[in-house]
Amino acid sequence: MSNYIKELKEDLTVNRWNDKEGNSYGIRVLGRGENLFFQENEKILFCDIDAAHAIIYVKSIKNWEGQKKMNAEERMCVIALIEKSYKEFYDPSVELHL
Repeated sequence: MSNYIKELKEDLTVNRWNDKEGNSYGIRVLGRGENLFFQENEKILFCDIDAAHAIIYVKSIKNWEGQKKMNAEERMCVIALIEKSYKEFYDPSVELHL
């Protein structure tokens, strides 16, 4: 695992929460607002965003870091989680772009 990923997994500035099933999540806009870090339990992914215009580019959500592509159902669940958490922590007017 790269040091950068390890640091993000342990970073206290990442917005974190747990659901009622005991899953843990984290989200954080990175750099100049062009990338997003998302964590579900121990799995992580990076996707493309435009934080200045509150846009999440869903085509960039393809797989968990270091793993094969997600199936369609899992991908839709992850997109919904990212959208919901982005609205809560960053901008309620976020839009999804294909």
